[in-house]
Amino acid sequence: MARARALALALLLALLLAPSDDDAFRASLWSTTLMGAHGAVVASQCPVGEDAVLRTTGSNGAVSSGDLSQPATLVSGCSYDFHLGDRTELYLVVKRERVDQRLAIEWDLAYEYKPPTFAFTWNGQSTRGAEGLNPHTHSDIKSVMYADWLWTPGAPTGSHTFAQRDDGRDEYHCSPACQTYETNQPSKTGELYVTLSTWQAYNPVEGRVIVRMETPRKAIVGAQLDAIKEVYDATCASRLAPADWSSDEYLANENTDPGQMPHCDWIPGGWKSTWHTSNACDEIPGLTCDAEGDVLGLRVTEKGLAGDLPPGLAGKLPKLEDVNLDGNALTGNVLEVLMYSSSIRSFSASGNGLRGRIPCPGAGPPPKADSGSAESDWSDWEANAVDACAAAAGNPYVPHKGAKGLYHLDLGQNALDGEVPGACLAACAPSLASVDLAGNRLVGPIPNAFANLSDTLRALDLGQNKLTGTLPPSYASLTRLRTLDLSLNRITGAIPPSWMSDMRALYSIDLSHNQLTGELPARGPSMTRLRRVFLGHNKLSGGNVGDQLTRMYDALRSETHERDSFAAGTTVALSGNDFSGPLPEALRSLFTHPKTARALAQVRLGGNRFRCDKDTGGWPQWAAKLQLGHAHSFGQCQPVPVIKSVRALGANEEHASSAVSSGNGDAPIVVVRMGDPLEIRGEGFVVSDDARCRFAIRDGRDDDGTERWRITYSPATILPETNSTNADPPRGGRLTCDAGVFDASNLNIPVDAIVSVAMFGDDFYDDDTVANHRSFRVRLACPDRTAGSHCQRTASNLCHDGGAPTDDGACVCDEGRVGARCDACAEGWSATYVVDGGEIGAGEFGDRAGRLSSCDPPDGYHAGGGTGGGPGAPTLVPWAEWALIAGSCVTTALATVLYLMVTRELRGMPVFSPAARAAADAAADAPNLRDSSGDGSRNASGNTQSDGEISFDDAFGGSLPPMVGRGYANLRDEESGR
Repeated sequence: MARARALALALLLALLLAPSDDDAFRASLWSTTLMGAHGAVVASQCPVGEDAVLRTTGSNGAVSSGDLSQPATLVSGCSYDFHLGDRTELYLVVKRERVDQRLAIEWDLAYEYKPPTFAFTWNGQSTRGAEGLNPHTHSDIKSVMYADWLWTPGAPTGSHTFAQRDDGRDEYHCSPACQTYETNQPSKTGELYVTLSTWQAYNPVEGRVIVRMETPRKAIVGAQLDAIKEVYDATCASRLAPADWSSDEYLANENTDPGQMPHCDWIPGGWKSTWHTSNACDEIPGLTCDAEGDVLGLRVTEKGLAGDLPPGLAGKLPKLEDVNLDGNALTGNVLEVLMYSSSIRSFSASGNGLRGRIPCPGAGPPPKADSGSAESDWSDWEANAVDACAAAAGNPYVPHKGAKGLYHLDLGQNALDGEVPGACLAACAPSLASVDLAGNRLVGPIPNAFANLSDTLRALDLGQNKLTGTLPPSYASLTRLRTLDLSLNRITGAIPPSWMSDMRALYSIDLSHNQLTGELPARGPSMTRLRRVFLGHNKLSGGNVGDQLTRMYDALRSETHERDSFAAGTTVALSGNDFSGPLPEALRSLFTHPKTARALAQVRLGGNRFRCDKDTGGWPQWAAKLQLGHAHSFGQCQPVPVIKSVRALGANEEHASSAVSSGNGDAPIVVVRMGDPLEIRGEGFVVSDDARCRFAIRDGRDDDGTERWRITYSPATILPETNSTNADPPRGGRLTCDAGVFDASNLNIPVDAIVSVAMFGDDFYDDDTVANHRSFRVRLACPDRTAGSHCQRTASNLCHDGGAPTDDGACVCDEGRVGARCDACAEGWSATYVVDGGEIGAGEFGDRAGRLSSCDPPDGYHAGGGTGGGPGAPTLVPWAEWALIAGSCVTTALATVLYLMVTRELRGMPVFSPAARAAADAAADAPNLRDSSGDGSRNASGNTQSDGEISFDDAFGGSLPPMVGRGYANLRDEESGR
């Protein structure tokens, strides 16, 4: 029985996720397979064709299958297709024949933003959109959607069984919302009214649903009950909550972080010993089982679990399909369940304290801890896991076959590290529809392998990690992906254009807070579902934001896409980039058209470089009239730079000395060679990597009379400001850029070019951007070492690379070159020639052998001064040269004398002999060298004079003079060891 059920589920999942044009066949197979697995109903009892399709029309509650007075009755356990429009409702009813029956729902939904809401009531149909409101008699709650129980699916695909609680807070009793008006709360039987509503989803929903009333199951298998008891003992028993404490009240009134709960209230009152003989699966909160008593689901969220799960849990619960442990404080052995369980279909453990690497689902153990868990070990393991999962089909020798049915994986908000194992996730869990790994410490690139999930993947969240690299262009194949979040990483590069043209199901994309560059790609015509765009705080630039907004406007106002509301919200968040150009006119349409204005939740464009309007100096007049509110922001506009002066900085005086008159009242024309530097001063200059100069020359007219221009650009460097003088233009900035270089083959040189500057994008200083614009021209001469009316004469083709050509065809030779074409070396200069195979010197194979390569100066040559130094050596006037020589001689003599004195002293040969000392003593007026006190009786150390030979210690009067003695004493100490 178990094997048959597993095979049926596997076949169902494979066929459901595979693309097929035969929807009727897939629907029939889905119904037959699942219902056979649960044993609730046979296929012959289920409706087929149009009888199994539920549709709604309009937005006032009207339906074609079921209405308020006659809802559609569902056969328990049968599959139904439904098509639910935006802000519409579908009215259904299912019968509960016994109080011990449990409601179970299985679903496979397609939606853009949110799933529908299921509303369950016992005393009439719940409604919000239809006339008559709800059937409840109390006037205070007629204006809201009344229901005994409201429930929303947590994923596009899944299943859920609703448990019955002793306190009546479930779908089988009157909910707390109506307990004020209905005090009698026995468990209900009979007709359970079910309303599917998109009033809270704000988007259409379509898919398949099975609503089933399950008969009582057998008691849980004893060994599996023991395994659940181990989970309770390890994570909850020691922290059991007092009777008056509730996790729900704690989160609502004290702390919204479930990880800080002081107690655990998973099982209020603690474990019951009677569960070993009773139907414990229905009594233990969060537990679901099949008819054989095998545990299928363990869902314990935000209940204060803490610590490690017991090891080996996956082996003890062999049929485990659904695990949800979100919002606890679990740390260990949680990922082991994912690693070893091949039956798992949905695994969620977000908001815990999990550490380590993300395992491959159902692929077995990773490298052992004693291996050091080196990066190569993990890479090898992942590669082996991929191979094993790919080869698992039909191979009984593969022990770990992956988790082929896993459709939902959520490990967000933990402390997981390492790289995202994209290859093994795609290979071992090929049915993944939703992946959330956000808020961890993951590193490395965004895995390309997720592109292999193009038939299944609908939601991918890798945000708030440390991912690097670029955005994979291969993700354009994810044509069913609805939400993509890669925010708060370190991603670089550009947004692939194919993302904005091929990912046609995309509803929300978040790439904010990265390091993306380049322009915003154009949105393709198939991207009509894209409603939420978060690209803020990157380095994106360009002026094509208006194209994106225009596409969005067209989609929102079209009749087929009138489904967004202000609450769900179309959002465009582009703050903190370098977008430029005028404020997009599409904003005017978005905020003034009634349909599109209602759809806008946020439009945030602050922190960009949209230019100021030339007429207002701020935002254009139409923008000032928009009613933006607090949810929308355009920020401040960027002033367009204004040029005040232009001057050349070139070294060639004949081309950089002075400006010439423009002849038309504009600024004088500056003459400059192409490629030589210019200095431009003005206002509104800001440091920008995008700053550049533009040079434009007239290039004739089109047939319709429109003037053509040839344009070239050069990057600009913003210079630090200096103090201004009265002769300077007003302070505001200065920059340098190289004069534009044009192909002069069809130009008449010199040619006049209009120069302009922009700090961002194409917001150049011209008539379209600045009021009272004044043109600045430069007269462009040929680049350095070129000449002629078309710059056709070059140093290489006219002067053998040894001189600069002139306009009349002559050559001005470089130093060391002579001849009409600079093809010879000056007298005394050595020539080097180039031949095939290398260079040779003059005379090796005769003069002028090959082509002249260079002329080397004679020895001792310095540029402009003949011999005496190398080329380019500085020169001195004659008197300075003699002074330098004399000073060198004196310094050398003094150094020699000092050296001799020190050497003699070190050898014990006093510089001053006793005879010299006696002669010095005989001089009455001469002070004794040894007498530091000046009284002539004692030496510098205070010792009485002695006759005879002076020892080394007394050579300078006892000890040594203060400035010299210390040095000599140190030398002696080092050598003698004293």
